[in-house]
Amino acid sequence: MAALAITAVAAILIPAPASATAAAGFCTFRSGGPNNWSNPAQVSAELLISCDIGSHAYASVHLYRDGTLVGSDDDSGLGGAWAITAASCVPGNYVAYWYASVSDPTPESYRWQSPSTSISCAPPPPAVVNPGSQSTYIYDSAYLQMTATGGTAPYSWSASGLPTGTSINSSTGVIAGTVTQFGTYTVTVSATDAAGRSGSTQFTWLVRREACPTC
Repeated sequence: MAALAITAVAAILIPAPASATAAAGFCTFRSGGPNNWSNPAQVSAELLISCDIGSHAYASVHLYRDGTLVGSDDDSGLGGAWAITAASCVPGNYVAYWYASVSDPTPESYRWQSPSTSISCAPPPPAVVNPGSQSTYIYDSAYLQMTATGGTAPYSWSASGLPTGTSINSSTGVIAGTVTQFGTYTVTVSATDAAGRSGSTQFTWLVRREACPTC
């Protein structure tokens, strides 16, 4: 991680690496972003100030996309402060502006900014919708349409733990077949998108021996 040289100024923006650390007096600053590494659906930027106990710190971060403010946050406290902001990921050029002030050993304030960062915003991985617990009588026909959100279509479907006699269509996500064995099944269904990312869900499928509510 590149070091950041911060000068004690009140109103001058100092260009800096998008992720950097620096120290001033009894405080250490750590800024990060803008990026969407932790969540592809969000762009975030942060500023952490860690000070010796007794020092009062203030941190703020403002996030801009193509010149428009899309998020901001601030925090203050003894011993340090942490500000983080996030905005829905929309393709564009992002810039983070950071402000920090400390009161010990002498009052000082600092301002700096990140380089303009182009973020393309890949969609999040697929999330398989949980259908809830299922119940079927033995020798009945089963049919369950699985669905997913997010990711990049088309999906490839797979499943494990299905009731005996059923299977999942790898293209449509439909679970179908004639159930031939009673019992309680723990089913896991997975969807893999066109980019190779996957998501899964798990649910219980009860197969009853006969058509009565207490069997």
